[in-house]
This record gives sequence, structure tokens and C-alpha cells, in this order.
Amino acid sequence: MPSVLLLGATGLVGAHLAADIKRSRPDWPLTAFYRNQSADEYFSRVYVDRIVHGSFSDTDLVKSLSKEHDIVINAASSFDADLINLIISGMEERPSTSPKGTLIHLSGTGNFIDYGTTGNFNPESKVWNDDNEEDIKLINKDMFNGATDVPVLEAGQRGKIATYIICLAVTSGQSAFGPTAQLGVGYNIFVGLAKGLGFVPYVGDGTGVVSTVHVQDAVPFITKIVGVAGTQEPQGSAYSRYYIVHGERFAWKDFSGALAKVLYTKGLVSSPEPKKISMDEAGVGEVKHLIAANMLVKGDHAARMGFKPVQPSMLVSMQKDIGEHVF
Repeated sequence: MPSVLLLGATGLVGAHLAADIKRSRPDWPLTAFYRNQSADEYFSRVYVDRIVHGSFSDTDLVKSLSKEHDIVINAASSFDADLINLIISGMEERPSTSPKGTLIHLSGTGNFIDYGTTGNFNPESKVWNDDNEEDIKLINKDMFNGATDVPVLEAGQRGKIATYIICLAVTSGQSAFGPTAQLGVGYNIFVGLAKGLGFVPYVGDGTGVVSTVHVQDAVPFITKIVGVAGTQEPQGSAYSRYYIVHGERFAWKDFSGALAKVLYTKGLVSSPEPKKISMDEAGVGEVKHLIAANMLVKGDHAARMGFKPVQPSMLVSMQKDIGEHVF
């Protein structure tokens, strides 16, 4: 039975994933690596076999744990190139007498925005499909998550380790534990922007498209890929083991409208209605590119592997996700 290391165990996806892996593969030894010792009680309840406390600055520890385990799941960061290269270097040092290690990396569909600047839907925008290896080969280090995706794909092609990438759309849902536990990267980005501005923005006419997925739809699929990785020889190239996982897509203005009502109720913004702004007024960093652009993806390969979204729309679930969160 393969040993599994989960990095990012206390995050929105990671905490749900730890519990789901132990439900589906109770005999597989699971190590959870995280810094927050207040999470120990939760991970003891979900029967994690081993807890290791540390941070990603503990480079020797991260590298040795990656080398030691048969399957490493990076649910910690889709942006940190130093972390992913450290994991890969450790895994590629496994002795030849050990089984080939497998890295399962969680990425994000921010890779696939069209970098529009108007906030309007563009019918000419490329639709990225995980069933087309040529699309996946176009992933580069200039994309939002390219700094981590590219090294993982290159490592998979080298063949010293097997790799799988699961690319999640903007993820909704509640954390598995704690009143201040993670809401997830997407919520944190957009709520942070709104709090800074004092209102929830949208760009242009707000018809640009965002793709979303609920954590409780995403996690069972990730667990399935963990099972595949632990029981089957990897098939095809590293590019063929890239899965885009998304449920609903909707216009940014609809997203902003729903978010404004929730944040206004919590006293975090000045109006229950979103406000139209230019892209430049959205500040700096990735968020202004996200809300001004289109994110058009298809997960035909993931669907063929069994992914099927059933959870409520993010426009509905955010009322509970954010409404019950303690800021």
C-alpha cells in the first residue's frame, strides 16, 4: 500500500481531502504536513496516521518527506515555484530500489484567462480543453500557475517520477474545521479586493466569464486520482494526465452582485450593489487581470474520468461560505 504525503492539509481543499482519502483508502498511511498545531485535534479525528509540523521554509524537512513518501499531494500552493522544485528534487532522489514516486499537483484555471482588459465577453477567446494535449503543451511560466505547472509537467516527461495535475476552477465551499479556517484562494482574493476598495467591483459591462467549482465536487475527483496513482501504472504522457475540474461558469457581474450582498450584510463594504470600474482602478496584481478577462475551460477528460458537479452554484453557496466565516 502506498504512503501518502499531503502538503497544504489545513487549506480549503486539503482538510476535506485528508478526510476523503482516509475514508476511501483507510489502509494507506497518510502524513499531513502543516504549521498550525491547533489543527491537530481535527486531523486526529479524521485518522491521519502521522502529523508533521513545519513550514515550507524547513527545506530539508520538506525535501526528505517528499523523498520518503510514495505519493506526494501538493495542495499547498499553485504559485510557489521554489516549493514545487524542492518537492520534485526530493522525489527524484528516491533510490532505484523504491517504487517510482508520484506527484499530484493542484493548479488553478487562472492559467487560462484570455487577458482581456474590457471586462466584456469575447466570443473569440480560446476555450482550453484538458482532452487536447496540444492545449496543455501551451502552458508556460508566464501563466498565473505556470511557474509550478511547467516544472511538474517537465518532471513527468523526464520520467523519474509520475505526475498528475488537477487544475481547479475558482473554488467555493466551507472549510472542514475552525471558524477562521481557509475560505480558499478565490474567495480570499476577491474579498480582499472588495475590502480594500470599500465596495465590490466589476469591469466593463461585467459579461466576462469566470469558471467555478465547489470543493465538495472537486475533492472526490482528487481522491479518485490518488487511487488511480496508487494502484495503476501511469498511462500516456504527462500532458495527458492534466485534468481541468470546473462546474459552473457565469458572468463576473453576476458574481460581483452576489458577493456585494453578502459582504454588505457582514459590514465589510459600503453598498449591497457592485460598482463598475476600469481595469486600472482594480489595483495591481493578478486580481485585476482576472475580473477583466474571460476564463473559458472544458474538462472533457476529467468528465470521462468520472467528474460530475452536483453541488449548488457558487452564487448560492457564498451566502453560507462567507456569511458564516469569521473575519
